[in-house]
Amino acid sequence: MKKRTKIMAAVMAAAMTIGAIAPTAMAADFPEDTVNIICHAAAGGGSDAMARQAAQIMQDQLGWSVTVDNKTGGSGSVGMQYVMSSKADGYTIGTAPVELSMVEPLGYAEIGPDDVQLLGCAMSWPAALYVSADSEFNSLEDFVNYAKENPGTLQVANSGIGSIWHIAACVLADKAEIELAHVPYDGATGALTALLGKEIDAAIVGTAEGYSYVESGDLKCLAAFSEERSTVLPDTPTAKEQNFDVLVSCWVGFLAPKGIEEDVLNVLVDGIKTAFESEEYVSFCESRGCGSTYYGPEDFYKMVKADYDYYSELITSLNIGA
Repeated sequence: MKKRTKIMAAVMAAAMTIGAIAPTAMAADFPEDTVNIICHAAAGGGSDAMARQAAQIMQDQLGWSVTVDNKTGGSGSVGMQYVMSSKADGYTIGTAPVELSMVEPLGYAEIGPDDVQLLGCAMSWPAALYVSADSEFNSLEDFVNYAKENPGTLQVANSGIGSIWHIAACVLADKAEIELAHVPYDGATGALTALLGKEIDAAIVGTAEGYSYVESGDLKCLAAFSEERSTVLPDTPTAKEQNFDVLVSCWVGFLAPKGIEEDVLNVLVDGIKTAFESEEYVSFCESRGCGSTYYGPEDFYKMVKADYDYYSELITSLNIGA
């Protein structure tokens, strides 16, 4: 009898073990094919760089096959809606930009934090104001004073109407009580290219996108819209240091369609977490002056929802949108 009891206990323990590992075994089959990351922004910008860096780490450390495709437009909504409407099998995911919290309040697209599956986030950087190296403006005060004396004449490039950098320019105009001519381009790279070509007077994009042109001597940065100075632009004072209360930052992570099977979703989340917490990724962020604090799906959702509420109110108060 004792022998039979021992056998039954062993069988039950084995059954429990099999049950415990079954989901993992199923999940181990994913990914059997290429995971395609849809980037909402043009190649060369901060979001594109993040996506490609994470993809490379997932390939190197996890052995996954990962590609990055750029689908731009609509302040990021084109790429996000493409992912949202894709098959929920885990093989199509996308970048989740801060514009996810804006495009619906702006009236550009019906997509918000509740319409997608958020996977994780670990990159953020502030907006900054750039001018040509030979510009007459040497400070934010110079820029604001000219704008006050010549309302609506300063042409300021951004990464697209309704993008975070357009919102940053609108916040600056509101706080400084000036009028600017907003000129949209396809991404931060397009805005900076226009400034380098002296097609416009200034550009507001991120520190991550513009710092290298300051280092090369092609551009000047008049202000960073952050609490503290950027590590890659240590000589550039913040707007707050210059008595302008302008704080605007960008973040970007990953999203997927809703409805992915839990086992596959867990593999995706763990893979992205592995990439975001790797030494290579943290070093990559530090080299670009970006924050790399990791937010898992739940904390990422809370952050996006809080920004959605904030930007909904801001967009209404500034009368921006469709």
